Amino acid sequence: MCAISGIYKKPGHNIGLKKYLERMLEIQHHRGPDAQGLWLSKAGGVGFAHNRLSILDLSEAGNQPMHSPDGDYSIVFNGEIYNYRELHQQLKAKGSLFRTHSDTEILIEAYRHWGETMLHHLRGMFAFALYDHADGSIFCARDRVGKKPFVYAQTSGGFVFASEIPAVRQVEGVDAGYDHDAIAAMLLHNLRHIPDPHTAYRGIKRLRAGHAMRVRQGTIENIWRYWTPTQSNIPTTPQHLRTTLQEAIALRMRADVPVGALLSGGIDSSAIVAMMQEYVTQPIHTYALGLDRNDEDLRRAKLMAQQLGTIHKEFYFDPEEQWRIFNQLIATYGEPIMLLPLVHTYTLCRAIRDDGVKVVLSGNGADELFYGYSGHINTLRISQVLDKVTPLRSILKPLKYTRLSWLAVKPGARKAAFYNSIARSTWKHCLSNVAIDTFANRAAEELEYWGQLCPSGHYIDESNFVGLMVENTHSVTIAGDLPAMAASIEIRSPFLDQEVIDFALATPAELKIPDINNKDWLKAILRDSVHDLLPESLLKAPKRGFGSGIQEADLLRGAWRDRAEEVMESPNLVGGLFNKARIQQQWKGFLNGDVVASQVAKQLALQCWLCGTSG
Repeated sequence: MCAISGIYKKPGHNIGLKKYLERMLEIQHHRGPDAQGLWLSKAGGVGFAHNRLSILDLSEAGNQPMHSPDGDYSIVFNGEIYNYRELHQQLKAKGSLFRTHSDTEILIEAYRHWGETMLHHLRGMFAFALYDHADGSIFCARDRVGKKPFVYAQTSGGFVFASEIPAVRQVEGVDAGYDHDAIAAMLLHNLRHIPDPHTAYRGIKRLRAGHAMRVRQGTIENIWRYWTPTQSNIPTTPQHLRTTLQEAIALRMRADVPVGALLSGGIDSSAIVAMMQEYVTQPIHTYALGLDRNDEDLRRAKLMAQQLGTIHKEFYFDPEEQWRIFNQLIATYGEPIMLLPLVHTYTLCRAIRDDGVKVVLSGNGADELFYGYSGHINTLRISQVLDKVTPLRSILKPLKYTRLSWLAVKPGARKAAFYNSIARSTWKHCLSNVAIDTFANRAAEELEYWGQLCPSGHYIDESNFVGLMVENTHSVTIAGDLPAMAASIEIRSPFLDQEVIDFALATPAELKIPDINNKDWLKAILRDSVHDLLPESLLKAPKRGFGSGIQEADLLRGAWRDRAEEVMESPNLVGGLFNKARIQQQWKGFLNGDVVASQVAKQLALQCWLCGTSG
């Protein structure tokens, strides 16, 4: 687990590679404080840098940038290849010789034997750049659902990449002008971040999840999608789900350092910790956070910790400290993002680091995959209606120019159409009319891109798949990277294992929500698969999200109100993007109870980010 960065300059351009790479190493130090390395090609056209958080093969032999013994390949890699032992045996049988016990060397040898198709052999979370010396190109890739970030910029002088936006911004020639379309997308409906491949800056992009890239002579030659979401052919029974989860957890217990867990007391994290017990001989360290000692989340977590005999610690919400962390995470991320659980997770990760634990498992992704939110009941109702009328879509054509127009759209594009239908009415509360009239809807574009790839034609499955890939990445994949790496630890998410995802994609919604009249029995197949591991009081307890006791609205009307009010009073209008009077009216509407908290919270994150970027 690490930070990667690199530059490939165009022929004839003079870029001070070493100078910029040293800056990138410094700014991403938090992602890998154990070691750092910098490499420049003999001809000086390519340079890689790497900050290391040592998890596998703790020796110096595992440091990066790593080079093959024959000098044919050089690589920087961030992430974990969980099936590295199995790949080691396969590649050894093909003649590969290994000098280390690291998964980084596995990537080099996998590329040597399989080329770009190596990606289909990998089971893990990853972002890497591999320089093929003979071919003169860099091969870059990101894991299937984007658990690890890959940020890049194409400039007039060359190609730049890193794990985080602030590192890319260090390099001269990167266009750091604001991307108004991308910023506006964050304000829509469930989004609390800017959706990939866009960032807040015109010249900086993210490689989409499940995509790869080839760069030659400092220029992007090709970007393609290597992953096609598929449904598992395993029978969708609770027993098979349990087996698949156990395997995912066993793979994620592979580490040369202690492995702990985040324990909220909910179904997901509790089941993970219970299954982790099979692979340890010492008590597991578990961590939880809540509002105060009376928080229901903490009560549930303590009950589960006592049953499992873990070494358990709990922490309480401190609004002053959390405000500082909130701004720190925005600065680290390099663009606006609004999600209080990110702040809570950082608080826990910092304590975990201080305990000497470097790796923790979490329950990220279970709700998106197995339908654990109360809103999924309404989504299923809509989906069941659409299943009946889809063959008669022509009946819905009169809805074309109404807020319900998305109902008449073909499967795969319905969530995107919904975002298009609400865009103007959402934006008018804070953006200028001139800006609204010129916008492209980046959120809708991405929702349609991924929606077309959903292997199910049912709306609830489409909605949740694009939720996983676009809408909810702030609480799924970003949540598994940003707060952990900011605190120099690693989060692993068994529910985001590709085999678990394939299983979930194959599971009918009726097995996830068997009774739309029972909001307390969501994720039914998951509950059934782990029913013997949890006390009945937790198994049947109503759903609570991480940090449910700390509500955004209460915080903005309470401990953070003065700070938020100060920000809203003098907002940065981003060159005509925002309308000051509308922002202030939106804030007043929230205080009066007429505007939902999420809208002003996202504006707060935007303004805090703008204050940071302007000094």
